[in-house]
Amino acid sequence: MLARLRTAAKFFTWGLLLGLLFAPASGQELRRRLIRWCTGRLQAGIERIRERLTGSSPS
Repeated sequence: MLARLRTAAKFFTWGLLLGLLFAPASGQELRRRLIRWCTGRLQAGIERIRERLTGSSPS
């Protein structure tokens, strides 16, 4: 199980690095997109946690 997780992490890391290396956008635009994507994922995760803790849906 741990070996599969390591393999998955390794392929994910290589894919991320190659994707960033050959990205068609400029460095500044790529960083802006990554920050926007990470912020969105973080907010969505926080909202899901909040929903589970309070038992209500967002307004």
